[in-house]
Amino acid sequence: MVDSPFSGFVWMMGSRVMTNGRLRVAVLKDRYPMQFMTARHSRHELDWRRFLPFTLLSHRLEGFTVLAPGKRVDLVHSSNRIPLGVQKYILSFEDSAPRRFGFAQDNLLTRYMDDCIGSHRCRRLVAMSYFARRRFLHQHRDNPMLPALQDKLTVRYPNIILRDAPDPLRDDPCTELVLTFVGAHFARKGGCVAVKIAEKAKAAGLPIRVNVISPLEMGAAIWTDPEREGFYDEYKDLLTLDNVDYSARLPNDVMRGKLRQSHFCVLTTFADSFGFSGIEAMAEHTPVLGTRVCALPEVVQDDVNGILIDMPVDSLGMWVRPADTPRSSPAYEGYFRSEVDRIAQGAIERLAPLVGDGETVQAMRRAARATAEARFDSHTASQYWDALYAEVADEDLASVPRRREPLLPDPAPLKRSEFGGSFAYSFDSQQH
Repeated sequence: MVDSPFSGFVWMMGSRVMTNGRLRVAVLKDRYPMQFMTARHSRHELDWRRFLPFTLLSHRLEGFTVLAPGKRVDLVHSSNRIPLGVQKYILSFEDSAPRRFGFAQDNLLTRYMDDCIGSHRCRRLVAMSYFARRRFLHQHRDNPMLPALQDKLTVRYPNIILRDAPDPLRDDPCTELVLTFVGAHFARKGGCVAVKIAEKAKAAGLPIRVNVISPLEMGAAIWTDPEREGFYDEYKDLLTLDNVDYSARLPNDVMRGKLRQSHFCVLTTFADSFGFSGIEAMAEHTPVLGTRVCALPEVVQDDVNGILIDMPVDSLGMWVRPADTPRSSPAYEGYFRSEVDRIAQGAIERLAPLVGDGETVQAMRRAARATAEARFDSHTASQYWDALYAEVADEDLASVPRRREPLLPDPAPLKRSEFGGSFAYSFDSQQH
């Protein structure tokens, strides 16, 4: 078992601290991903803990953290970051674990983090998707601890609260289509595509209106984006089109209201660990217009609960961008611009026949809601997480961690892209 340099913090762990089978679980209080990966209606007491963000010192230190002191707890549930100094924890993750972005080679720190998740203190590893599981297995393909890691590796989709309300567009004739894009990272998540769809629709005389909700974060700090600030002027100018409604930020309930009144959610992402706006849309009966990349093909079935535009991807499902082409170069800008245009044109070609076809759109909306109910319902998820917390709390720390539930086959086996290009995959270079 790994001895942490923060071993002084282990006092926060205790034996069963609550009665009647009710546990106290320390949960990482991040900005928002953690709420999708824990029990929203728990029978246990969830103690949401602030944490020390080592990324303030360096982006390379995203893979671990220290939780704030608090009451004694039975176990810790953390997301993406290894909680140092605790005796028993569950680690759920969006895309890879441990996060070692910025480290091209193994070193003492990355090996220490691997030892942490391989120790008996880490009782379960919970991937947010089968895409995340593929990335994890690829990341640890040469790790001698891989068999032990696989024993405690499982998959659980995010969850969301489903309102018990009918579809407000159930009788809509779809004579005008409304699309809504939501995402802080404007270019990476598909905002450039969204406004290009609006531009192309206007030029073609198609009645398509686009809502954009984004603080417009883009550029050098985001690993998919062209670096030059002026590159984005042509897309920002499109926010003023008369068929575009732009908001920098909206409260979550207002944002979900926009999705509820939209015919499609736009998630034409270049790289996304999951895409929470997609499941928020499905919860509101709204299908997803997305790209066939990362975890989206697990969630969106083309022509059933949404529309998928093909992307050049590698064997793990990651977007393939030009090799050895700096993001600061005109060549990269040209490629990114051409991809935005291609995806937008593909979207227009798929959307145009749906104008006035309320029957087809309604079928997609029913399927989108059914997907949310079957896969993302918060009550079902709460039962899963509560049972897992009880299971882990009862385990002897000296025992070998092993998941009890069977792991289902990957539901989205990848096919080689029709776009050509190399399928050699570099885990670390995708992020920084």
